[in-house]
Formats: sequence, structure tokens, C-alpha cells
Amino acid sequence: MSRALKDSTNKKRTLELVKRDDGAFDLFANQTLDRSAIQEQWLPEELCVRFGLCSEEYRSILCDVQRNGRTTRLF
Repeated sequence: MSRALKDSTNKKRTLELVKRDDGAFDLFANQTLDRSAIQEQWLPEELCVRFGLCSEEYRSILCDVQRNGRTTRLF
């Protein structure tokens, strides 16, 4: 059984990723700061391993953040 939050049977949650001026990222889960100052090299671990947002979903999130400075997803 997967332990990723994406596979949870609980209600939908929001995930927001915000790019900081220093190039790091802040991660908000349900509008609450979950992780701060995440370096880009650690984003796959945070998004894929912890939240189950892998492959195309991960690339889409990263593209949106690079373009707009932030993105919000339901999962």
C-alpha cells in the first residue's frame, strides 16, 4: 500500500509551491507552510515521495512554478 498522501482516501487537499527570490521553494499543504527553503535538487523527493506527484505531474508543477513563481494543485 502506498503511503503517499495522494493515495489517501481522505478529502482533497491543496498543495502550493512558491519559488522564493533566492531560488529555493516553499511548500504549503492546505494553506499551511509545510516545508521552507527547499532546494530544487530536493523537490522530486518532496513532491513525488511525500505527495505522490511524479513524472508528468511533477514536470507540470515545476514548469508552472518556473513560469509564474507559484502553483496550486488539488491532490
